[in-house]
Amino acid sequence: MYLTTKPTIYLIDGLNLVRSFLYEFARSEEEVTADFLDFLADISQDEKYNMHTYEVIFDGSFRPVGPLYRGGVHISFTEGDSADQIIYERASYLAQTGQRVIAVTDDRALQEDLKSAGVKTQFCRKFYNGLKRDEK
Repeated sequence: MYLTTKPTIYLIDGLNLVRSFLYEFARSEEEVTADFLDFLADISQDEKYNMHTYEVIFDGSFRPVGPLYRGGVHISFTEGDSADQIIYERASYLAQTGQRVIAVTDDRALQEDLKSAGVKTQFCRKFYNGLKRDEK
């Protein structure tokens, strides 16, 4: 299991994660986005993961992705800023206030900046692969 067992706020670079799967599934960005958000909303209700908060941050202006609040998942759009900037600022603030935060991104420069600020990071694949449901 790759996810911590302590309550944590996961700040997820939405486009970064979605685009890391596009070629694997050979589907449109919209379809992969919808499937990922539905999956994450379901996982956030699982007893192994419901202590966490998942903030998915997408670059750009608002576009229809369904409900912006789904269980423990909050979806937002950066409008004029970049997701990297928002993630860095939010993660730095949360860490400074003593909250457990992990930034999920494949952007190595952002990861290095966050690590310098005392924030843990995780690659998108590692995060996704750490979300396992118990088979019943």
